[in-house]
Amino acid sequence: MAPSSPGACVLTAVSLVGVLGYSAWQGPILWEDSGSIVFLLFGVPAVFAAVALGVECASRTMLAPAVVAVLAVASLVWSLVTALGVGFGLLVPSLLLLVAAMISWVDRRPERATRSRS
Repeated sequence: MAPSSPGACVLTAVSLVGVLGYSAWQGPILWEDSGSIVFLLFGVPAVFAAVALGVECASRTMLAPAVVAVLAVASLVWSLVTALGVGFGLLVPSLLLLVAAMISWVDRRPERATRSRS
C-alpha cells in the first residue's frame, strides 16, 4: 500500500475551494437569471471535487488516482457542456483535479515507495 499524496490532497482541496468560490461569486447572478438550476450547475462539479478529495486523502491504494482522474474528466466534460454559460470558470478546478490525479499516481508508484523506504 502506498501512502496518500500530500501534494495531490492539496491540489484537490484547492480545486474544491475554487469551485465553491466561483459558485459563491456567480451564484447570486445566476439565481436571478435561472433560479434553482444554479444548484445543478455548481453542485455537480462541487460533488466531484468533494468526492475526489475524500478518495485522495483517505485511500492508500493505487485505485485513488484512477478515481480522481475519472472524476476530473467528468468535471471537465461538465464544464465544457456548460461552457456557454458559467462553464469556463469551472475549467480551472477541473484541470487542477487532472493534475492532482497525475501527481497522486507518480507519488504512489511502487518503485517510488520502495526507494523512499531504503
